[in-house]
Parts: sequence; C-alpha cells; structure tokens
Amino acid sequence: KYVSGEDIGAVLPLSTFATFLSLPLFAFAMTAMKESAVLSAAGEKGRLKSLLSGVFLAAGAAGVLGLLAAAFLMPRFMDLIGLRGGGVGFAVVAAAFLGCVAPVYTDALQATKRFRALGLIEIGASAVRFAVMAALMPIKALLGYFSGQAAQPISRIFFSLFALRKELKAKSESYWNKGNFKRFAALFSLILVYQAVPMAVALLEQYVIRTSMSARDSAGYYMASRFSDFLFYLTFPLLIVSFPYTALSRGRRSRMKYVLVCSAITLAVALTAAALYVFCGSRLLSLMPNGGKYAEYAFLMPHLTLAAALTSVQVFTTNAEVSAGSFGFFKWFIPLHAAYAAAFAFAAHLQSFETPSDILVWFWVIAVARAVFSLMMIFRSKL
Repeated sequence: KYVSGEDIGAVLPLSTFATFLSLPLFAFAMTAMKESAVLSAAGEKGRLKSLLSGVFLAAGAAGVLGLLAAAFLMPRFMDLIGLRGGGVGFAVVAAAFLGCVAPVYTDALQATKRFRALGLIEIGASAVRFAVMAALMPIKALLGYFSGQAAQPISRIFFSLFALRKELKAKSESYWNKGNFKRFAALFSLILVYQAVPMAVALLEQYVIRTSMSARDSAGYYMASRFSDFLFYLTFPLLIVSFPYTALSRGRRSRMKYVLVCSAITLAVALTAAALYVFCGSRLLSLMPNGGKYAEYAFLMPHLTLAAALTSVQVFTTNAEVSAGSFGFFKWFIPLHAAYAAAFAFAAHLQSFETPSDILVWFWVIAVARAVFSLMMIFRSKL
C-alpha cells in the first residue's frame, strides 16, 4: 500500500544482502542451539547457564561490530540496485542482524522444548512488529517497514530473557574449557559454510532480478513471491520442533523419519496452494493493495510455491544432519550450488534474463536438484 512500484522490487535484494552480511551471527546461533540441546537433554542446567551466558555476551558484541561494518557496505549495495533513502540502509541491516541475534535466545527455549513459551513469544513479537509498521510506514514507507522487522527480534530477545529467568538463576557450572571451545569453534565454522553457500546463491538471484529486469518486472516478481513465501510460516515451526529430536537421534535412519514427515506436510500444502493459484492466482493477487496492477505476474505463483516446497526437502534434510553434527552431505551440497551459481552468473553476463519468466527454469533446476540429492540421502538411510 505504501511502498512505490519502483522501490518494492528492492525489498528482497536488500533483505537478502543484509542477511548474508549477518551470516556469522546466524551460524553462531545454530551452534549454540546444537550445544544447548545436548546439555538440556542431559539435565545439566548449570553448564547450560554457563553456555548461554557466554553466548549472550559474544552475540551482543558481535552484533554491534557487525552493524558498524555493514554501515559501510550497505550504501554501496543500495547504489547498485538503484535505491536511495536516508536511514533505510541502517534499518535493513539492524533488522537482519537483530534477526540473527534473537535465535540465540529463542533457541535456548527450543532446546529445552519450551514450545508454549516460544509460541507466545512469536505472537507477542509479531504484534509489536505490526504496530511499528502501522505507525511508521504511512510516514516513510521502506524505513517503517524495516523498522518493524527490527522491532520483532528486539521483542523476541526481551521476552525470551523473561521466559528463561529460571534457567538463568541456576547455579553456574563451568562449560567453557579448551576442549569445548575448540568443538564449538569447529562446529561454528562448518555451519557457517553450510549457511553461506545457499545464501550466496539467493543473493545472486535477487541481485540479477533487480538489476537485469525493469522496475515493474522486479516489483511483479516480489508481489507474486509473497504467495510462495507463506511456506516459511509452515517450515519454520516444523524445523523448530524437529531440531531437538534430530539433534539427539542416534543414527541417520531415526533422523530421517522426522525429515519425511516434515517434507510430506510441506509438499501437500504446497501442492494444494499451487492448484489454487492456477485457477485463482490473479484474483488473489488483486486482493492486495495495488495488487491488481501486477495481475499479469500471477503465473509465477504456482511455480515459485512448488520450487520453494522442493527446496524445503533439502532444508529439512540438511538441518537434521547439522543438528546431529554430521556434514557428510557437503560432498554434493557445495559442488551443486557452486556449479549452479557459476552457470547462473554466466547466463546473467550474457543478458539472458529480461523478464521473470526467463528465470523460472533456473529456479526449477536448482529446486529439483536439491530435492533429488536430499531424497537419495533419505532413502539410503532407510536401506
């Protein structure tokens, strides 16, 4: 309703770039979640408090340093994608970095299987996000949007600290010794690579969409993609619930039963949504403010939804492996994404992408490849 047609196509590349810059924090959060799941399952509350205390301090310091570094890089990226606006760059970076710091706190609840508290925190934080956006977007659209994105993780952190007050009151026992520190650092490095590879691919895709196509086409892609990104609100809670169980599973076979359930649920929902979009896509798009102007891009909706669902199979599979500290999938995961990124960049160099339909075949190729390799891992574990 408030963001102009010229600017709305910049939302995804801006968010993706800021998230890429904040990857070290996100990897740090995942590492802490893995370690805290093990300590929580063993009932070692004293060592869990020691871990959390150290992680909270380190995440806060790293977040501040990251924000300062990103302050120099974001204006340059905004120039590349043709966007200007005082304060927007800082708000985008703040939202991304705070969004990566917040899981350090919410993951502690996840590790202790405090799902009720997590649910209440998400509802409360979402309400704060909406209130900030509603108050600021009429004044300054993009700044208000990303300020709302930043308000949500701030609320998560505050509410999580309140929910963890009992754990934080426990008598601290030593956790940080040389052996644990080395294991934490090694796991952090592996998770950082695991997150950086697909995120770099996503950043490349979003940059090409914004810079190789017209502002209208990139805006149309953004509007249509809102109807596929809803899957995140299904896959994210499935990942949250399954992570503590896959982290403690004794073998790949036991881990993959969670992957199969999560994948089946996601694919079933995606197929239903895609079928709806085929018949009613343009009508649904027209229900959004200014959506009628982009009804011609409704054909993207089923394609993007099914591609996202296939990619989710890989996300469930690799997250289950990461949760258990197994990184054998790197032998296909890294070469696959590297080859795709190289071919995609070469195609962009040849100016092969002029409209959103030009890029659909590439989305399908990488989504199917991710799903095929993941299914091979799943079925091998069942044999």
